[in-house]
This record gives sequence, structure tokens and C-alpha cells, in this order.
Amino acid sequence: MSTGRWPFTSWVRQGRPAARPRAALAALCLLAAPGPGRADAPVTWALYDAPPFMIADGPERDGGIFDRIRHLLDARLSNGSAPTLRAPFPRVVASLKAGADLCFIGGVKTPEREHFAVFSLPVAMFYPLRIVVRPSERGRFEAEGKLSLARLLADRSLRTSFLRDRALGGPIDTLVREAAQAGIHSEFGEAFRMLLTDRLDYLVEYSAIAAYQAKRLEPEGAIAALPFDEAPAPLLSRVMCPNTDWGRRLVARIDDVLRVERTTPAFRQIVEAWAEESDRATIREVYDRTFLASE
Repeated sequence: MSTGRWPFTSWVRQGRPAARPRAALAALCLLAAPGPGRADAPVTWALYDAPPFMIADGPERDGGIFDRIRHLLDARLSNGSAPTLRAPFPRVVASLKAGADLCFIGGVKTPEREHFAVFSLPVAMFYPLRIVVRPSERGRFEAEGKLSLARLLADRSLRTSFLRDRALGGPIDTLVREAAQAGIHSEFGEAFRMLLTDRLDYLVEYSAIAAYQAKRLEPEGAIAALPFDEAPAPLLSRVMCPNTDWGRRLVARIDDVLRVERTTPAFRQIVEAWAEESDRATIREVYDRTFLASE
């Protein structure tokens, strides 16, 4: 299980080699430190490997849904590529709490996060959420009919893990919070390696992420993604910036861009990218009914 330590050797800015640990730590401190001129600081995008939303490695690198939205925002906000900072999601959240001058594409707005972060209009959506198991275990999990996450979490013989500081939607987050025996991980690949080597029995994950991780880790790409009773409707994701004067001003500029771009066919294609055909009707209905109307 990960210790959640900062992966200093993976810190990268556009066009620069990976920084040494002390240099990376100094850079993070500078991002968070107040000082003259900070109000005009350029954006730094926080990234981590969460394909197909953010693809940090491999032949499809930088081609994920949030990667494409980042490139669009860079083009509209500054006509160039802004610096990026790669870190596990728990470290991103900690940096935003510290008031660092960085933003993250793909954050879910929650009451707790609104204490330290500000959020743009929705940029994409997460759907569908599934119970993910090894194919050999499918019959075991389906034996009692439709699955219930509450029942699975109550079964102490079953091993699972959740990404630290993640938001999966109010009711799901409540169930996870009350499940004291659930493990915690900091990287998606870490959890799927544990699942596929029989160190976990199941994960609660979006089907696109599960399929991508399985294919990356095993040639067959074999996973089973099962529906469950408490599975939520599509969850809207946003740009998340620190709740500071700098962050609020930047989100206002981002929203100006999104009000124009989200109505275009090209932006719709970004949101639908990597979705299963069976899920697209729901995504399109939510896009028109909720996504474009949400503030």
C-alpha cells in the first residue's frame, strides 16, 4: 500500500527535465507562498496519471479528456502551453489547501472542498461507476443478484481500497467514509495491480478507467465491471483552483472561455471521448439537461 509520499522525481514542467527532489520541493513552496506579484502569477496545471482522463505515460500520452481540455484552455487563456506539475491526487489537494498557485482539471465540487477551492463551470463528467472485479470472480459477486456497495463494504472478508481524497458523489462518499476497514491508495495503477494480483477483491471505479488500467497492466485487459444499487448518475467534473484572489480571478476567466466552447460540437466530442457506446445516450441527455445549465 502506498505511503502517499510526494513523487519528486516525476515533477515535470513543460520543456524541462524532471527536477531533483529539493528543487521540486522549492518550486511547490514558491507556488504556495504569498508575495508581491502573486496576483498575476500564471497558471500551473497539476497532473497525475488517470487514463483515459489524464494520460501521463505511454503512446497516448497527453491525449486524455482533461489533457485536451487543458490544451484548449491554454490556447484561449495564454496562446501557449502553461507549466505542469505531476503529483498524486492527495498531494494536489494538500497543495490547494495551502493556497498554491495551481489548478487541477477534473475536480468534483463538494461542500468540504469549497472551503479551500473554487470551481469552474463543468468541463466533463464521470460515468458509469461500477464494481470492478477479476473475471474469474464475477460469478461470486453476482451470486446474490444486483450488487449493493453497502453490503460489500459491510463484508469484512472482502478487501477493497479507495483513492485518498477522492469524491465519488455524496451517498457513495458517505458509505466509503463509514467503512473503516477499506484501504487507501494514492495512484490508480497501484490499486489495479493489487486487484489483478489478488491482493484486493474489488474496486469501485469508472468503467473507462478500469478498462484502460486493465489493458495497460495485462495483455488481455480482462476485468468485469458490474452495476450496483447505489451507482450515481453522471458526476460533473470542473477546474479546481485555490480559494484565493488569484484562483477566483482565474476561474472567472476560465468560465468565460467555457461558456463559449461548451456549446460547440468539438467540446461535446471531448466529453464523449472514451465512453462506451452503451453509455453515450445517458451522457448526451445529461449534457443537454444538466451539464450546460449547471453553474
